[in-house]
Amino acid sequence: MRRTPAAGFTLLEIAVALAILGVGIVTCLQVFSGSIRLEDRATRQSRAVLHARAAMDAMLFQPEIVDHSEERTTADGFQTHILVRHAGAEEGIDTRALDFSSGQALRYLQVDVSWQDGLGTKTFTLKSLRVASENEG
Repeated sequence: MRRTPAAGFTLLEIAVALAILGVGIVTCLQVFSGSIRLEDRATRQSRAVLHARAAMDAMLFQPEIVDHSEERTTADGFQTHILVRHAGAEEGIDTRALDFSSGQALRYLQVDVSWQDGLGTKTFTLKSLRVASENEG
């Protein structure tokens, strides 16, 4: 009497298929969690740029500006350092060669925004120059 082979999978075939499926799922989860971390870092950097631009725009559009340095910390963990001073040789500018009208001076503006990232402290910096009255500071 001849035996017909049973239809179905052996235990070994099922174990190999489950192992391959498990490796595929773990790989997909790693890629997904990595993309979420990258998205979070990009969002934090974009928000830092917005903080820096807002601070710089506020300084550029003030009617009067004085030399000063200040630190700010936002509720969401960004530290903003603002620096305003007379521009000079540090910026590669020979102010004697500039022809300003009476009572005008060139000011150096700098905004640094720092935040904590999983890899350490990140910093975004904006720099600009502005002509202002000499008596403003």
